[in-house]
Amino acid sequence: MGTFNMGEDFFIGTSSSAWQIEGNDKKTNKSWADLFYETNPELWHDRIGPDKACDFLHHYKKDIKMMAEAGMNTFRFTIQWPFFLKDPEKGIINEHARDFYNDVIDTILHYHMKPFVSLEHWDIPAAFLKDFDGWCDRKMLEYYRLYARRVFECFADRVPYFFAFTEPNIPIDNGYMDGIWYPFTHDPKKCYQAHFHKMVATAIAKQEYLPFQKKYHGKLGAMIHYTPVYSRSEEIRDVIAAYYADLLQVRIYLDPYLKGSVSKEFMDVLKENDCLFTYEKEDLKLIHDYRIDILGLDYYFPIRVQARETDYEGVFHPTKYYEPYIKPDRRFNADRGWEIYPQAIYDAGMRIKKDYGNFDWFISENGIGIANEERYRNKNGRIDDDYRIDFLQEHLTYTQKAKQDGCNCHGYLVWSYIDNVSARNAFKNRYGLIELDLKTYERIPKKSYYFFQQLNKTNRGC
Repeated sequence: MGTFNMGEDFFIGTSSSAWQIEGNDKKTNKSWADLFYETNPELWHDRIGPDKACDFLHHYKKDIKMMAEAGMNTFRFTIQWPFFLKDPEKGIINEHARDFYNDVIDTILHYHMKPFVSLEHWDIPAAFLKDFDGWCDRKMLEYYRLYARRVFECFADRVPYFFAFTEPNIPIDNGYMDGIWYPFTHDPKKCYQAHFHKMVATAIAKQEYLPFQKKYHGKLGAMIHYTPVYSRSEEIRDVIAAYYADLLQVRIYLDPYLKGSVSKEFMDVLKENDCLFTYEKEDLKLIHDYRIDILGLDYYFPIRVQARETDYEGVFHPTKYYEPYIKPDRRFNADRGWEIYPQAIYDAGMRIKKDYGNFDWFISENGIGIANEERYRNKNGRIDDDYRIDFLQEHLTYTQKAKQDGCNCHGYLVWSYIDNVSARNAFKNRYGLIELDLKTYERIPKKSYYFFQQLNKTNRGC
C-alpha cells in the first residue's frame, strides 16, 4: 500500500457498539436490541441475539490490551442508555453501569489510547419504544437531554471525544421506512419525524456539553452512515435521480450537522409528499446555534442510482425519485451483496472540503463482513483473511490521499476489533480482526490483526 504515515495525532483504531459486544449479564432495563430479538428471534441468523454478544462485560480488559498491542490509539464504544440509567425517565444512574464504564475508560487510558464515547448506537430503552414509539415522539428530547447530561457528569473529565449518535438514520429507516427491523412499519411521516428529533437531539447534546467542553476542552461530534451517491450516467434524468437520492439519504444529516440548517429543498420534498415533520421555531434555532465539532463517516458501500423506468406507486419512499443501479463491472462482497468502492472515501473528503468548508472528519467505521471464514483457516488454526487485508489497505490508501490533498481528515477506525453480533445477521458475517469462538469465547487473532499491528508499528510515524 506504500507508506502510511499520518502522524501521532491521527486516530487509528477500532469501533464497536454496546449491544453488539457487551452481553446482557446486567439485570437491567431492556433495550431496543432485546425487544427486536425477543419479538422476532426467527429473523436472526441461527436464532442468535444480543444475549451474550462478545461478552465484553467480562473480557474488556483483555480486549483493550489486545487493541493496544495491535498499535491502536483509539477505541470507540457506546454507553448503553438503558444500562447506564436505572430509571431513564428520572435520570437515576445505575451505579454498576457507571463503575463498569469508568473502568473501561480507565483501562483505555492505561494503554495510552483515546476513549471515544457514543451516546446512542440505536439501542434506546425498550420502554420508550413500547410506550410512545421512541424517537417518533417529542418526549425523547428531554429524556435524551437528561441522559446526555448524566454521561457528561460522569465521564467528561477523561473522555476527549463524545458523539451524540452513531448512524442515527439506520434504525429509523430500517424500522419506519423499509420495514425490515422492529417495529416493521412503512410510515414516512413517523420516519421523518424521528429523523428530525435526532437532529434536534444532537444540538441538545452540544448544548449540554458546552460547560464541560469549556472545562475539559473535549469535542462533541456525531457519526453518520455515509453512502455516497453516484449516478448511472451524466444524462440529465440520471443526474436528477442522484440529486434526490443524495438529498434524502445523505444531506438529510450533513446539512443540519455541518451547516446548521435543514435545507429548504429537503423540507419541500417532504411537504410535497405529505410527510413533513412537525417542529417548533426553537428547534431550528437549536440546530443552527449548537453544531457538532467533528463528523464521523461510517462508510461501507456507495449508492448507485438511475432514473426511474416505471412510475412509483403507493406510500412515499425515497425511491419514488430513483431506482437502484448495479454497475456491471462493480467489485462486490458476495456475502453481504455490497459493492466495494474504496475511492468513495476520497470523494467524500473532497465533497466535505468543497461543500462544507473543509469540516473536520474521520472514518469512524469501515470493514468487510465475510461468511464462513472457517474455510480460510490455515493448518495452524489461524484464519488467513487476506481479503480483509486487501480491503483495509485500499481504504486506508484513499483515506491518506484525502488527507494529503488538503482534507481535514483525522482518523480511520476499523469495524471491528472482534467478530460481533449484528441485527438479524447475528454472527453470520464476521467483521473482526480477531476471531470470536462462540463455544469458548476465546479471542483468536486473524492474519489481519497482525497486518494492522505491523502497519501501526512501521508506518504510522509514531
